[in-house]
Amino acid sequence: MGLDRRSFISLVAGGVVGSLATPVVWKTLDDVSIWSQNWPWIPRLKYGEETLLPSLCKLGTDAYGVQVKLVAGHPVAAYGNPEHPLSRGGICPLGAASVQLLYSPSRVRSPKKRVGNSFEDISWEEAEALLAEQLKSAGKDVALVSGDDTGTAAEVLAGLVAALGSQQAYFMPSEGAAAAAALKLLGGDGLVGYDLEGADYVLLLGADALGAWGTTLRNAKAFADGRERAVRVVYVGPAMTATAAVADAWIPCTPGTEGVVAMGLANMILERRSPSKVAGLAEFRKQAAGFTPDAVATRSGVAAETLLGLAKELLAAGKPLVVPGTTAAQGLAVSDAAAALAVNVLLDRINMPGGVMVLPWGPKVVAAAPDKKAMMGRDVVGYLAAVAAGNAPAPKVLLVHAANPAYALPDLKTAQTALDKAGFVVSFSSFMDETAAQADLILPDSLTYERYDDAYTPYGSGQANYTMAAPILKQPLFATKAAADVALGVASKLGADLGFASFEDVLKAKAEALGLDFEAAATGSVWLGTEFAVQQLDLAKVQAPASAATAADLTLVPVANLKIGSPKVATPPFGTNAISPRELQGKDMVVAMNAATASKLGVRAGDAVTLSGAGGECRARVRIFEGVVDGAVMAPLGLGHTAWDAFSRGKGANVFQILGTQADVAGFTRFATAPVGVRKA
Repeated sequence: MGLDRRSFISLVAGGVVGSLATPVVWKTLDDVSIWSQNWPWIPRLKYGEETLLPSLCKLGTDAYGVQVKLVAGHPVAAYGNPEHPLSRGGICPLGAASVQLLYSPSRVRSPKKRVGNSFEDISWEEAEALLAEQLKSAGKDVALVSGDDTGTAAEVLAGLVAALGSQQAYFMPSEGAAAAAALKLLGGDGLVGYDLEGADYVLLLGADALGAWGTTLRNAKAFADGRERAVRVVYVGPAMTATAAVADAWIPCTPGTEGVVAMGLANMILERRSPSKVAGLAEFRKQAAGFTPDAVATRSGVAAETLLGLAKELLAAGKPLVVPGTTAAQGLAVSDAAAALAVNVLLDRINMPGGVMVLPWGPKVVAAAPDKKAMMGRDVVGYLAAVAAGNAPAPKVLLVHAANPAYALPDLKTAQTALDKAGFVVSFSSFMDETAAQADLILPDSLTYERYDDAYTPYGSGQANYTMAAPILKQPLFATKAAADVALGVASKLGADLGFASFEDVLKAKAEALGLDFEAAATGSVWLGTEFAVQQLDLAKVQAPASAATAADLTLVPVANLKIGSPKVATPPFGTNAISPRELQGKDMVVAMNAATASKLGVRAGDAVTLSGAGGECRARVRIFEGVVDGAVMAPLGLGHTAWDAFSRGKGANVFQILGTQADVAGFTRFATAPVGVRKA
């Protein structure tokens, strides 16, 4: 029997209607739906009591208080702590992502030792025994590089290194170290802070206060409050940064000449005011006399009349404040910082309301450890360069804590060569960063939410402060340990007793030294200091700054941006969507230059170019932006990771690859700007 078209359509339609009418289909779909909802890999919402606990964020270049929301004991979000003086309710991009980073795919979940070109998981017992064995064999040929210049954990690790007979303990570069060195150069002693809240006129010489410089969140709050008091904020620098964009005035200058501008201001101030009781004034006046308005204009590009206007504004202000800094939040020249400090001295702004505040060093509780000011006075860039060049012995064991020197140091190839020369590299990183990937042993540090942590007076603070954080999780998420506890345990095995059984005991001693109740501190109480050490500064010791580049050079201006990461942390997953096409296009980093510079180089917007510097080359795309001075190339820091995870790896280029260095005074290295070459790719 044949089946015509009408009969076929009727048969199909009848079948469909019949299938829909039967309960079998619907029951099967319901069963499949229920079954698929119970797959074990589907995330489950956690229900339970909601709590809000105080903690710390130390992922960026500063440290400040946060509040972490937990549901049924599980961290779910972090907020700014309105009660913390350095947060006042604000939170940085890295702090906002801090809970997400707990679960980051790049976290190192257990100790690992290198076996050939890969790693092998080992137990903590094996790992600590291996570390003890290596340290015992190395004797005093041990070194430490730490990126935690506010925490006591670095003091414990430095104490271990010192107990073994070594003084090779270093911090990663910071502007706080450069500022403290400048103060020391002039005969002072202490941490340098700035009373932004009390000033009525703020001149920022390169310091990107709303970018990544100093106490970033506090800076933003202080400037916002200052609007109501008609505080005038002036920014001098080579690029329209986040700070320049909202300042009352942006005065462009040739990259690396902010110190020259400071000396020019000093010269003009001395022509109009002769302060009394300033040591070394006659000698300083001779130095400053060479920075005439015309000479400064030639070197810095700041017109003589503009400089004169700045000097008059500083003299007319009731509480002026001059703040040195950089767009990279590191690499500041000590000579530039000293020049800015000298201007503050001439204006009588040292330890005065709204001025530069000299804050006391924090108490040391690990007797064997070097003083923090001694560690901050050492230049890790110079040390690693000496090791790489064979001018200093390579350590047999190099401990790396809260730092990523294989990624975040200038003249990067040299730093990597020094790491290669070290006999045995131990990384305490929480993440599989570039240094961990290069290490022989990884001892994963727990994150702040999983252990005790603390911070004493981050750079830029207007008064001394101390914040402690207790673990908000009952135990670490993975098989990690606090680096300080590992150091204490290994020290005990080596017979180098550091005086404490646990890091918690160390922090109890720290709290006691500050006169702070430990339980109160561990639950969010912040200690605030009220002492400001009397200073006898001698301006004769100022060493006139040299420009980092001449007006004829093409200069690289690296800019730090916390949404892209920090020297400690790569871009978290939260941050990837916040990175602008002005910074990253596809896998290419984007660099900015003005139209005149682009014309001289023969490039246009969107062109692929190769940047070349002292350490090598990297690829980028060109953006035309008139917010960059002629002869400068602005590039974002934080891209170009080769380790970490899929959210940050292989995106853009690492500017540290091409960032060269220059020797500065006091044994430091300056690298906030550097010469660069640009050609079409």
